Amino acid sequence: MAKWGPTGAERERMLQSFLPLVGRIAARIYIPNPAVIDKEDLISQGVIGLLEAIEKYNPERDVSFESFVYRRVHGAMIDSIRAVSFSTRTVNDRVKQYRVAEDRLMAAGESVTEENVAKLMGLSLMQVREILGHIFLRAVVSLDKVLYSDDGDECAALEAIGSHTSPNPAQILEEAELRAGLVAALETLALRDRQLLNMYYVEEMTLKEIAAVFEVTEGRVSQLHARALLRLRNILRQGV
Repeated sequence: MAKWGPTGAERERMLQSFLPLVGRIAARIYIPNPAVIDKEDLISQGVIGLLEAIEKYNPERDVSFESFVYRRVHGAMIDSIRAVSFSTRTVNDRVKQYRVAEDRLMAAGESVTEENVAKLMGLSLMQVREILGHIFLRAVVSLDKVLYSDDGDECAALEAIGSHTSPNPAQILEEAELRAGLVAALETLALRDRQLLNMYYVEEMTLKEIAAVFEVTEGRVSQLHARALLRLRNILRQGV
């Protein structure tokens, strides 16, 4: 097999060819209102990931160049999200407080609405929506390891197909159980929640595209998405 070593002209061609993919991945992660992370920052990090993919791709590995590029670009954006949403103590505290408020409302038999959470936490609706934005971004990071293998191939956990090629039998079993549990939990969600998660993670639609289907704003889709993931987390935590 020929050694990977694109010329300067080939690198430029590949860069231009995959730039639209960078924009699309950023569009899937970016939340416009309230903006938790700057879209241009996501795109910039994605371009860095693309350049690294072009330089470091190894054709001898059983991974297509397209999959490798996607994983590198997506991973670069995930790293930038970690820097924004996981490093600030205030954000961490707010997310924990939101989950405590959510548990208290559920224990009291009350609906977990933005209004009820805001009242219980003593925050404005915009502040609660910003917390939901961080929860959404953190969920993207958390599900990243479930949806993708280390070599860049999609595990397609939400479709319950495919397997992770790991030399460790215990790890294979653990990951298979995780995917099975995730799929079982998804089946207990409301139809709209399942549709939304399927559109985002399986069909890879952007928030804007999903908003058009549901006839709501992109911000509203991100809120619905965050809440669906919170419900999914609670189901997985309780056991299916």
